[in-house]
Amino acid sequence: MRERMNVYLTTGKKNYKYAYVAIRSLFEKNQNSEVYLYIVSEDLEDADLLYENELAEEYGHHVIILRFDEEEAARHIRFRPGDHWAVGAMSSYWMFHELLPKEVDRIIVIESDTVIVGDLSEIYHTEFEGNYAICPGPEHKPENHRNFMDKIGGDCLTFVLSMYDVKKIRDDFSLADILNTDKKIRELAGNSMMELTFGLLFHGKIKYLPARTACIDENERYMEELGYDYIAECEKTAKIIHFSSYGDYSKPWNPVFLVPGYSVWWRYAADSPYYKEYIERQWQIYNNTRKKQQETAKNISYKNILLCAFVFMTLILMAFSVIVRSDWIGCLVIPAVAAASLGLSLVFRKITIAIGKARSR
Repeated sequence: MRERMNVYLTTGKKNYKYAYVAIRSLFEKNQNSEVYLYIVSEDLEDADLLYENELAEEYGHHVIILRFDEEEAARHIRFRPGDHWAVGAMSSYWMFHELLPKEVDRIIVIESDTVIVGDLSEIYHTEFEGNYAICPGPEHKPENHRNFMDKIGGDCLTFVLSMYDVKKIRDDFSLADILNTDKKIRELAGNSMMELTFGLLFHGKIKYLPARTACIDENERYMEELGYDYIAECEKTAKIIHFSSYGDYSKPWNPVFLVPGYSVWWRYAADSPYYKEYIERQWQIYNNTRKKQQETAKNISYKNILLCAFVFMTLILMAFSVIVRSDWIGCLVIPAVAAASLGLSLVFRKITIAIGKARSR
């Protein structure tokens, strides 16, 4: 008889198709366990997860949707304008007291922008030894993140592949305790963030696993700080690859730049029933990006630059006439002369272009 493994993942209608890779790789790599996958969503229905439920049946696992009220959550948590995180990503605040069934006493967290490359059972059955959480060590965290946690009196917590003693947290903390800690984080950091909130709330009670054998994040910053060789070696020992991102929202399905783990993600994506949609969506993302670039280029074209310079010089001359010479008539004449000059310049340009075309013929 296989041992139970409770897994927590958040997604919604907007991006659940990308989570297929995380789900398939989770089921495939953990066949020695009976996985209960709790998908927390504000809008998903069982009918949306037809393929995911087929996967669960194939591997002998289970998919359970838990409802999350984003409107209610939005009253308690805050993001800075422009942040791309969805409110639903903060559902972990409600995980212990309102979302998970009472029989769930421990749970491991993954995210939808991941691919699982190893068996998670060893991590799942690690003893808490009185700690509230177990997660990869802080050695992969940026220095500014580690310094910030030291400054506020908290510990670094990596949310992806984190484990929680649900029963102990329920017994020792209330939902109000979690939300009050988030409020402190917002005052200190300017916005809500799970890793900072739980790192402060569980200070001194977080058990660390070696990061290189647990989880490797792959994005532009980690490539610069850790280097290709280190990340490639971590892929051989880590249990999960996480494609975290920043303002550019780079993901395997939106490859702003390439990182080694994208090839792993796309191997699973190639077998996905959503594969065609991944490709077509990538084209759409690219075309939207190109349109924005073209609009930007258009807005800073030489014509706009010359026009801005023309208007600016006209205003300067008008101001000079009024302030220095007190010549109000001259102030009115200047824009008229400038407009006439501009008109003559445009006519002259058209004439020269027409002559050039005639000569070329």
